[in-house]
Amino acid sequence: MNVFIEANANILLPAALILGIVAVTAVILLVARMRRLQRPFSEMAGLYDDLGTEDSLQLLLKGVDENREFIRGHGEDLRLILEGLEGCFNGIGMVKYNAFEDVGGNQSYSICILTGQKNGFMLTNLVGRNSTRGYAIEVKSGVAERELGSEETEALAYSIKSLEK
Repeated sequence: MNVFIEANANILLPAALILGIVAVTAVILLVARMRRLQRPFSEMAGLYDDLGTEDSLQLLLKGVDENREFIRGHGEDLRLILEGLEGCFNGIGMVKYNAFEDVGGNQSYSICILTGQKNGFMLTNLVGRNSTRGYAIEVKSGVAERELGSEETEALAYSIKSLEK
């Protein structure tokens, strides 16, 4: 055994030193993390020591009651905000495709943008080799104002589905 240690001392000594440094660093990091985790509990224990158990619990329950009242007091505000969001554009669906055989790369697209009530619009852009055409289609209650192509129908379905999330 001594022969092995003497023969490999130039490798074993630096390896042991590195392992020692890693171990000390790990211990320091763990102690620091443990202290960070203990801090809230120490503050709570200090509260118990200063006020006593019964007064501390009453103080905590008072805070819970205040939070509950705050939430109740702002429930109407939250309802109004959520109601307002129904009128915002929330649903988006997009389909890219080749509208013409002589053009590749899925450069044409149909994009449908809807509110929570499924009202909105669809933009369709058809890209050809020599021209580009754009169309806007109004959507009311999830129904387009005119007959849709298959890609437009797919974009409308994606937009409605995105509202369900």
